Amino acid sequence: MAKTELPELPSGDLLITGATGFLGGRFVRELLANGVSPSRLRCLVRDPTRAVRGGLPAESVRAVDLAAHEPQVLLDSVRGLGAVVHFAGTLKGVRAADFAAVNIDGTARLVAAVRQASPQAHVLAVSSLAAAGPSRDGATSALPPGRTRPVSLYGESKRRGELAVLQSGLPCTILRPPVVYGPGDGATRLLFRQSLAPLVAVPPRPTPLSVIHADDVLAAVWAALARPALGLIVPLDGPERTDTHAFSRAIAAACGRRARQLPVPMCVAAGAAHLADLWGRMRRDPGYFSRDKVREIAACGWVADPAPAAAALGFRATITLAEGLADVARHAGFVRRVVAGA
Repeated sequence: MAKTELPELPSGDLLITGATGFLGGRFVRELLANGVSPSRLRCLVRDPTRAVRGGLPAESVRAVDLAAHEPQVLLDSVRGLGAVVHFAGTLKGVRAADFAAVNIDGTARLVAAVRQASPQAHVLAVSSLAAAGPSRDGATSALPPGRTRPVSLYGESKRRGELAVLQSGLPCTILRPPVVYGPGDGATRLLFRQSLAPLVAVPPRPTPLSVIHADDVLAAVWAALARPALGLIVPLDGPERTDTHAFSRAIAAACGRRARQLPVPMCVAAGAAHLADLWGRMRRDPGYFSRDKVREIAACGWVADPAPAAAALGFRATITLAEGLADVARHAGFVRRVVAGA
C-alpha cells in the first residue's frame, strides 16, 4: 500500500478489532505503511498464529475472542488506549444468535472493558447502513439506533451494537457505511462471479443503492480519528448512486463484459436462500447468500445521506464506481480471466 499523508493519530496506543478481516486488515496495513510503529498497535484476533502468518506484526497481536467471555484478558488488552477502531463483526449467519455473539455481546464486552480501563479513549465503531433500515433517499440513514427499523437479523444485531457503544458513555463516533467493496473481499469476489455468470439473477425491479470503496471508508475512519469524538451516527455514501440492476452491469463492464440479467421473483430467491441456509447449517459455515440477505434485497432501497459526513468530518468519497470496480477487476484477475475466455 502506498504511503500517503495521514492525519495525526490520537495520543496513546490504538486498538483495532477485526484486524484480520477485510477492512480491519486493510487499515492495519495502511497504518504500518505510513510509519506507525507496531508497538503502538493492539490488534485483537482469535487466532494469533494465523494473524502473524497473514502479515500482522507479532508484537501488535493480542489473542482475544470477543465472542468469548474473557473479562480479564480483554481488560488487560485495553489499558492505556488513545483510541479504539471497532471493525469486528459477523456478516454471515442463519439465526439471530449467529450475529449476536460478536455484533451485540462482543461489542458490549469491548466497551465495558474500555470504560473500566481506558475511559478517555475515543471509540470509533464501524457499523452498517443495515442498522438504519431501508431508505430510498437516505432520509433515515443517520437516525439514532433507538429510532431505526432494520429488516434483517444482521441489521438488528448492528443496531444493538450501536446502542451498546452509545450507552457506554464513552467518547464515541459511529460510522454507517453502505455496501462496501474492494479487492481482497470475499463478498466482492462473489458479486463479480455472479455478475460474470451466463445469467445474472436480479430482483424483479431495480431499487436504489449506495455503495462505497473500502479506501473511501478508511478515509472516513481517518477523518473521524483526527477529530474529537462526536457522539454521532455518521452514514457514509459513495460519490455516486447506483441500483440493484445497474450495479451488476457496472461490474461486468469493468471486466469487459455485458451482464445478461434475469429478473427473479423474490419468492424464488427466498426458496433458494432457504436451501442455502440448510446447507450452511449442515456444514456449520453459513454463506453470504441467505434468507437474511434476501430480506435486505427485497427492501425498497439502501441509500445513505452524505451530508452528515461532509458536515461533521469534512468527508466526501472520491473513488467513482467505474474506478473502484476496475481496481477490483485488476487485483482479482477477473479481467485476465474474461480476456482469456473471450
